[in-house]
Amino acid sequence: MDRHTGEEDWDVFVSYSRSDAELLELLAPALRHRGLRVFVDDTAVEDFAGITSTIARALARSKVLLALYSQQYPRRRACQWELTYAFLAGQREGDPRRRILVVNPEQSADHVQPLELRDARHWPGIRDESAAARLADRIASYVSGLAGPLGEAPRPAHPRWLPAPIPSGSRHFTGRLAEQWHLHTALHRHRAPLVSQTGHGRTAVVRGMPGIGKSLLAQEYALQFASSFPGGVYWFDLHSAVDTPPQRTLESYFHQVRTVSSALGIDSRHQPLHVLLSHLAVALGERDDPCLWVLDGVPDGLSREQLALMHGPHMLAATLLTTRSRHYGFSGEPLDLGPLPDADAYDLLTSRRRPADIAERQAADEVIRDLGGHPFALNLVAERTSCENLSHLRRLLHSHTTDVLLRWEHAAAPGRTTGHAPRSSTLLPRRIESPSSANDILRVLALIHPAPLADAPLQQTLALADTLRPSEAAQRVAEGIDVLIGDGVVHPLAPDARVWSVHPLVARAIRRHDEDVARQEDLRQALLCTLVQSWPSPILESRSTPTTAQEHLVSSQPPASPNDIERAVAFDLQVELALRVGVQPLADGQGSLREALTSLHSLFTTARDGLHRLGPSASSSRLPQLVAALINDYLRPFLSTWHPALEVHEAGRPGTMSVIEHERRWERAVDMRNALSALREPLTEITSVLGELSGANLMTTAAE
Repeated sequence: MDRHTGEEDWDVFVSYSRSDAELLELLAPALRHRGLRVFVDDTAVEDFAGITSTIARALARSKVLLALYSQQYPRRRACQWELTYAFLAGQREGDPRRRILVVNPEQSADHVQPLELRDARHWPGIRDESAAARLADRIASYVSGLAGPLGEAPRPAHPRWLPAPIPSGSRHFTGRLAEQWHLHTALHRHRAPLVSQTGHGRTAVVRGMPGIGKSLLAQEYALQFASSFPGGVYWFDLHSAVDTPPQRTLESYFHQVRTVSSALGIDSRHQPLHVLLSHLAVALGERDDPCLWVLDGVPDGLSREQLALMHGPHMLAATLLTTRSRHYGFSGEPLDLGPLPDADAYDLLTSRRRPADIAERQAADEVIRDLGGHPFALNLVAERTSCENLSHLRRLLHSHTTDVLLRWEHAAAPGRTTGHAPRSSTLLPRRIESPSSANDILRVLALIHPAPLADAPLQQTLALADTLRPSEAAQRVAEGIDVLIGDGVVHPLAPDARVWSVHPLVARAIRRHDEDVARQEDLRQALLCTLVQSWPSPILESRSTPTTAQEHLVSSQPPASPNDIERAVAFDLQVELALRVGVQPLADGQGSLREALTSLHSLFTTARDGLHRLGPSASSSRLPQLVAALINDYLRPFLSTWHPALEVHEAGRPGTMSVIEHERRWERAVDMRNALSALREPLTEITSVLGELSGANLMTTAAE
């Protein structure tokens, strides 16, 4: 016990996943039986939202961290934080393994990160008390040889950083611990060849879409793990070379190499690049210290030879690339950086102000889903939470007037320290303003988002839109996908699958910033025809016993065969109906009644536009009959009743009460929810009939 602080010192801090509690129940008593002071957090080990001060103090006052490193262990944020703490403390003493003991109950060590721990000797799983006793003896012996505790959390070292100045990092950087371990392992595989399964070490490639946090991850890794690179960090910023010829990229790199050489005392005047790199290699070799060589923002289009010229010039230099392009997997071990996990995204979004109530917490989850866990966009919204609540901010995000993300980004630009994230509008490829196959593919993927699309329907859509032969359409799709892979704005559904998707923010940017709306409409119609025509067969040919609503809606006369336009209009209207609260039930106490009204009201526009597309053929179609029943018999009475009633209640909302909370206190809220529930049956039946007309019944598909 510390006499000054009243806090206890610990011999062993046990870091574990809740799923390994049985292993802990055998080991903890054995350790205590040998007189060891054991800290076990019985309440917050599994995925707590933030590392508590209690945990941090206990780690600082413990001699060693004992990691129960099962398959579940690296999936727990808390465990990753605890492990990083002990690793950096040991690294500060000269050996990152000195303060960490690993018990590995699995058959292999492939899941153990980082590589230094994988290369250490592990104690296997404990199956009985005798095995626990033997391990406890070993741990007691080891701990007795340690002089003091881990100490306070080690602050990032201040390495030599060229070109200067050294960055301070972002105080809002969130999560990404597992990714940092991945980078560390990839850059050091050569140090443990016996346990290295893939890669050769020394080179890693961080790939991802614009704004996903590639530069910040590399920066955070370089700062946190600086003690692994006593020779310094050499950071070459190549973002200014984006969308320029490869030669311009090399020129930008060469200019920065000259700056570094001059800082190291090398005469860089009148030296060609390969000669200057040779001088740098000699200088790094003479220093004889590992260093980190970072190429930040490498643009697409470089050849293997050009990229090899930019790697660290000496074997002591580990090379880290960040890039949007997925074409550079050959250059090093790739790390495809995806969106933040929900827990980390929630921490970032609420970092300035925690939600005040359940409604705001729910709104936070919805914003995370809307933004697809994109850290740059989440940070922009987070900066607004100090003056506006999340429910209101979410409505602004979905507003059809100005793009608030773009406006907020401009407002944050003067003092931004969050890396090289792009404006929301430039999530689009730079060629979006000109006709190209890549732009058309991006428009189609945005139209069908969030669903993915394979090569075949993409080819058919382009063939229908431009009257192309199949071979021409296939070539356009192949070329366009290749360009988009280089831009980092499309990703495959699986590593070897030719099925493509885009991030929600990319789809949003297309809808808001692509000015060629006529081309969008051409592709939308071609896509609808493709989806309808490529459906294997009409899912629901006929029903032997029609429901009452269907008998009311559908004429008993034999219907005329629907043409392609009618099928497309029916499919379009069916999609809109199937995804709204009229058909999808609104759970008790969930959602917003105002948003439900707005959603249903927008169906008027969809139905009207569909009838305009039918034109003169509408007179021989049964689709207008369905539309009339939908609008006049169901939607109009419902909306004319509940819209003014809710509006009167909303007018009395106090300024201090949230919209959702005020809505839930409405005495007629239950009645409106009941009316909405009663509307579901007829709208569902209309949706099914629309499915029969289109040949693609989404309701039946969902049920199956």
